[in-house]
Amino acid sequence: MTQDDYFFCGVGGSGMLPLAMIVQARGGRIAGSDRSRDQGRTPDKFAWLEAHGVALHPQDGSGVTRADQIVVATGAVEDTVPDIGAARAVGATIKTRPQLLSELFNAAPTSIGVAGTSGKSTITGMIAWVLHRADRAPTVMNG
Repeated sequence: MTQDDYFFCGVGGSGMLPLAMIVQARGGRIAGSDRSRDQGRTPDKFAWLEAHGVALHPQDGSGVTRADQIVVATGAVEDTVPDIGAARAVGATIKTRPQLLSELFNAAPTSIGVAGTSGKSTITGMIAWVLHRADRAPTVMNG
């Protein structure tokens, strides 16, 4: 992965936070916004993100300023959110969370997907543990 600049709308979400950390671990520069932060909720989570080098902005569009930023949004982020409007205004690339996740998954030398009705998180955790113990240095996205 290149040193691209990524801006995650909803960076504190349960699916976005780990994805942002994976992108950062692969060399991407991470910034983001989250309405929960703007509302003063879960301050410890956002302090953790800042301590790990994530630049946090209000969800008012002020963090999306350049066309070379890649803006990542989930379905929970409405088109009316100012960050999305700012991305469109500057011509930034907008990707959905599933698009970015599939790019990372498909770019990996070996990928494992776990699907089914029940037990997916448990099996994923077990696979990750085995690969870690075997010194394979897995990148795991669970949940």
